[in-house]
Amino acid sequence: MLPGSKMDDLTRSDKTYKAFKIDFENKKIDGIVDGKEALEQQIKMVLKTQRYKYPVFSHSFGTDYASVFSEGYQKAMGKLKNALCDSLIFDERIKAVDNFSFERRGTKMIADFSVVSIYGAIESEIELKNE
Repeated sequence: MLPGSKMDDLTRSDKTYKAFKIDFENKKIDGIVDGKEALEQQIKMVLKTQRYKYPVFSHSFGTDYASVFSEGYQKAMGKLKNALCDSLIFDERIKAVDNFSFERRGTKMIADFSVVSIYGAIESEIELKNE
């Protein structure tokens, strides 16, 4: 910290959360986002990133889907719920992950859930294929 800096005086409400805006479809950076939009993008990135796979990310970034289907679909719901909560709760802007609903379509499982954040609820969805 720099001498004379007022970082100690910041409160949670004073913080801003900015990130490069990622255009996932065109695979490019397209500006800067902050607030709720930055958190929505972070959630999407965490859900799309397999935990432990990429050395550029810490071991707490991403979601561990590796063993979700190891014991069948009934236990997969609980394992997926735990994996999603574990991966998202590290972000200080997120208060809770809840309101889960699961749907099975053939070899796929779709999970809908809410991320309760400092910006309010953010509805999210993830689709996994049992391979």
